[in-house]
Amino acid sequence: MRAQVELQGFFGSSISLPTPLTITQRGEPDLHFTAHWATQPFLDTWYYAGRIGVWSGNRGWLFDFTHHKIYLSNGPAEVQQFRITNGMNLFTVSRGFRRGRFSYALGAGPVITFPINRVRGQRLGGERGFWGGYFLSGANVMASATRQFPLSAGLFFSLDGRLSATYVRVPVSGGHASVPNVALHFHAGLGYSIGGGGGVERGKQESP
Repeated sequence: MRAQVELQGFFGSSISLPTPLTITQRGEPDLHFTAHWATQPFLDTWYYAGRIGVWSGNRGWLFDFTHHKIYLSNGPAEVQQFRITNGMNLFTVSRGFRRGRFSYALGAGPVITFPINRVRGQRLGGERGFWGGYFLSGANVMASATRQFPLSAGLFFSLDGRLSATYVRVPVSGGHASVPNVALHFHAGLGYSIGGGGGVERGKQESP
């Protein structure tokens, strides 16, 4: 059986649950509080996602990129600005399973962040990190469920839901912040299937 390659692109948004946030700066007491996060998917940089899937029959390997974003919407007076919006970039390698037009996946991978913050009046500079302020900051685990709708030969529309659990440690001026994040992601997008004779057409045959 020939391998089938699927390419997908998505727009969407996410809902982040309240999580504990700790900020440490030299010479200052630590800040501990429960952070509430907003996504604002079309502000500053857009929220989006992409996927490459390689399938053999009903099993496959998926490589996902999720351009996640978080804006702190509460916090003490010491925190004037805190966001990770260029973004909180989730790279995930997952094992996928397919049943009809539905596919499911579970995986993990690294997180690359672009933090923007001002704590106690001190703004994080962009001189550190790599490629103009990006940092390899932590890791994520992700579960997903996707439904495909065939449009034409090889082309399909997708609805996709994901649950991510992420932990990153990002710099602030004179210290760092420990930032766990748990989020629900909702996506809609287009995909194209190459080779294999499966995917959406297989699901079309298998579905009652």
